[in-house]
Amino acid sequence: MELHAMKCDPNPGRLSPLTRKEILDYIRMVPGWEVRNGKITRVYNFGNFKMCEEFFIEIADLSKREGHYPDIRLFEEKNVEVSFYTYPVGSLTVNDFIMAAKLNFKEKFKKGKL
Repeated sequence: MELHAMKCDPNPGRLSPLTRKEILDYIRMVPGWEVRNGKITRVYNFGNFKMCEEFFIEIADLSKREGHYPDIRLFEEKNVEVSFYTYPVGSLTVNDFIMAAKLNFKEKFKKGKL
């Protein structure tokens, strides 16, 4: 099953932290994302604040449905940095990569690349 089609575990405390090898395998499955400071991170450039605001709402809706929440930072009025990390485990888990894959899938769908 592809990552974007999976559901996040609603009880992340029972997930195992990913090994370094697993992280390297999963990061290849989510183009545009990188491991930075122990989290997976991606920067989106939207060009204006309004589009950033719409993206925030989209991420919030997805996060509520999945029960897994990102760290989000707006900068330079047009860029959004999104990071995932499973705080209850103190490491990256499969939930983080599922969320990254879901955001990538939504982006491809919007651009008509599916």
